[in-house]
Amino acid sequence: MALEKSIQISILGRRYPLRVRAEDEALMYRLAAMVEEKMRAFREKHPEQSELTAAVIVALSLAEALHEAQKALQELDETLYETIQELLELLEHPESSATLPEQPASDAI
Repeated sequence: MALEKSIQISILGRRYPLRVRAEDEALMYRLAAMVEEKMRAFREKHPEQSELTAAVIVALSLAEALHEAQKALQELDETLYETIQELLELLEHPESSATLPEQPASDAI
């Protein structure tokens, strides 16, 4: 089991204690910095909005980015699966594949 470590992150001046795996500490600080940046950017554009509203909007923005990344990954996975299936078909039935053009002979030096 990975050892846990207690850390504190700060977002908009508020400190949040977290327990993370030791190997995830640097990642958590980077993620907190990213959230902090997005929250500050939203608050600068919309100073009339509360911190809670900023947090919800940032959460939705991050959820949308995650969804788009998952969708792109799924599409790549499907493309890879289809390509592997085509290659397996060619390996199992080479006679049904188109003849590849011959490679020109290279001159030996």
